[in-house]
Parts: sequence; C-alpha cells; structure tokens
Amino acid sequence: MKVVCIDDTKLPQGASVKEGTEYEVIAQYVNGMEQKVYIIKGIVNEGRTQFGLHWIGYRAERFAPLDRKVVEIHDEHEMFV
Repeated sequence: MKVVCIDDTKLPQGASVKEGTEYEVIAQYVNGMEQKVYIIKGIVNEGRTQFGLHWIGYRAERFAPLDRKVVEIHDEHEMFV
C-alpha cells in the first residue's frame, strides 16, 4: 500500500519520515498502545525515544493512503421558474 506522510512533527529519535513524501507500507500491526502502526519500506523503522523506550514502526495517523479510489457523485438540481 502506498501512503503519503501528512504529519512529521514530534517524531522519536532516529525516525526519518518527511511530510509530503510518498512511502510504501510493507507491514502493519496494532501496537501495545492500541495504535495502528506501519512498517515503511526503505527507511529506519525502529529506534529509541529520548526517554529510552524502544519504538518500532510509525503511527498510521501520520499518513494518508494513496491507493484509494475516490468517487465523486454530483447531484444536479434544476430550478424551474
């Protein structure tokens, strides 16, 4: 699945995603904090926070999917005078 980063604020140390950049998700799971997490192809996916906690993957909320097809439906109303 392809995604684009929409939030690169407050990243843990060692994280390397950049807002506006497209990435490919190679795996996803729900972590111990009940957050959906993506493992991203070709970048660092783990490290330690500034408090020494181990992190793996990136929260899915930081990304928007690119593979979804958007269907727009327009309802046209004609007014008769």
